[in-house]
Amino acid sequence: MNVHELKASDPKRFQKEYDDWRENACHDDWWEYVQEGLKADCAEVGITVGDIQFDLGYSQSDYAAFNGQIDVVEWMQAEGYDVKYPVLYVAMEDYREYATVSISHRGHSRVNMEYSVIGNTYPSGIFKHLDREAWDELVEEQCDMANLEDAMQEWVGKRCSKLYRELRDEYEHLTSEESFIESCECNEITFEENENEVCS
Repeated sequence: MNVHELKASDPKRFQKEYDDWRENACHDDWWEYVQEGLKADCAEVGITVGDIQFDLGYSQSDYAAFNGQIDVVEWMQAEGYDVKYPVLYVAMEDYREYATVSISHRGHSRVNMEYSVIGNTYPSGIFKHLDREAWDELVEEQCDMANLEDAMQEWVGKRCSKLYRELRDEYEHLTSEESFIESCECNEITFEENENEVCS
């Protein structure tokens, strides 16, 4: 009999077959599709993703996190900070060699900015007419307003939350009863009546 007939005639045995199948339903690389989506999303805003960690134990300690590098200039442009804080953006472009921050994770990701653009750049671009003191004051003012480290941390935190939801949803889909039934149908698996063995 097929899987639908098994479910209708013997729900307990159907559940056992489903439970046995579910234990091996996910292969070692089941999460790769979700992780590739994370890397693509991050690349669009200047973030290079390194190691990715997650725990789907369905408890309060569950998490998804990643480490990597953020190109601050690319991130500012992607998020519209180049328009909102043009002085800071020009300063970051000038300071680009150093304007890359790291994302580290110990359970959850944290953005670490270990440099300061204040006092380390000179007026340039459309602001080249400013004297150094006025320039530094504007850069400092926009640094305070933009609060880049917290803004990037918020972006990373939201993407980690999304990553966790995507991984959880993918796992639940792959191990769902619907996927079990679909697998039986695709592989033309049948079940002997009054037996606990699967035959094809």
